[in-house]
Amino acid sequence: MVGGKLNNACDSPHEMDIALLDDCRDRFVPISYTTPTPFLITGGLRLVEHWMIRLGKGVGLDLAMQLDEAELHLSRNELLLSKWWGYEPRLSPNSSTSISACVLPTNETVAKVMEYVERGARVVCGGEELIHGDGEAVEDCSLPVLRGAWDLIKFNHELLLETIPLLGRGDVVSVDSKIRDAHLDTSSGPIAVIGANIVNPVSIKGPALVGPDCELQSFTLLRPGSVLYWGNVVGGEVKNSVLDKGSRKPHHGYLGDSYLGKWINLGAGTSVSNLKNTLGHVRFMGRDTGMSKLGPIIGDWVRSGINSSIMTGKAVGPGSHVYGLVSIDVPPFVFFKNYGEPVMSQVNADKLGEIIRRSADGDEREARLASMVYEATGKLRIGIGKFNFKL
Repeated sequence: MVGGKLNNACDSPHEMDIALLDDCRDRFVPISYTTPTPFLITGGLRLVEHWMIRLGKGVGLDLAMQLDEAELHLSRNELLLSKWWGYEPRLSPNSSTSISACVLPTNETVAKVMEYVERGARVVCGGEELIHGDGEAVEDCSLPVLRGAWDLIKFNHELLLETIPLLGRGDVVSVDSKIRDAHLDTSSGPIAVIGANIVNPVSIKGPALVGPDCELQSFTLLRPGSVLYWGNVVGGEVKNSVLDKGSRKPHHGYLGDSYLGKWINLGAGTSVSNLKNTLGHVRFMGRDTGMSKLGPIIGDWVRSGINSSIMTGKAVGPGSHVYGLVSIDVPPFVFFKNYGEPVMSQVNADKLGEIIRRSADGDEREARLASMVYEATGKLRIGIGKFNFKL
């Protein structure tokens, strides 16, 4: 199978003009420092893609920012649906109807939302506007809503079960890919391989998605819920985790119930914890997630030293480098070291661009965005000293 018509996709010429509104970005720190909510990933696709695959190409974006910044985010957040199925993201800030990007786009939810849209209703829940429009106000708190970054992991597995059948038929959906010497177990869910060549002896248990230009090292184990979105290199063991574009975990180590932003590199032996020894709920940045299993949420351009250990439910801000035991949340753009006592120092602004370009294959867009985010997050580094180092 090479591209073609998506199952259940709507291509009617009379599609409604709907925009996905980035109105809840603060909930998804640290990954939302660099990525608007509609481009966050759960269930194998970016949130905007879930609406596109269920409603068609009439879905646009209202990123609530200046045009040049919005275009930067459009260019760096590539969509699987664009390359193989021609679904191009577009800015649509003046749509007659907008939907909060925090509404979880399951099949059932999308159908219910469209009933409201067709009525022209404005839907609220406890003061939070979920469907923006000019019609009557309707109170409905039954629509599932993403409350924080952890929910991208919480709902990932079940949404993946819904999404893969929309990409193609069969237990294994292969799009422009070659699969050889892989053990594919679809007893608990389907597997999608899109634009990737799997040629090493590996084991994949569905539901799972392996995206374009991804590489699996020999003897990699992908357990249910694994999403390798684009250009990832993975070894060791991965379970119910999302890796955005360019992130690498090429060596042995465990990654479970975690979210990795773009252009991250986990050094050899890096492992994460996703379960408290007390078996209680994991807290993320001070909030009770209600989840018993949650690994770290890691922002773009982060790098870990060899044999680093990242504890349950920790946040690591974009551009930071971590070494040793990561037992506390790490702010953006710092060097964090803990071999007995945590020590932090700031990444120097004058060397930031070169560091990011090296992490992101020389992509100047990444260096530009990093400079913007570095400035915007400066208050989070107040009191942290600077360390002079050589590149």
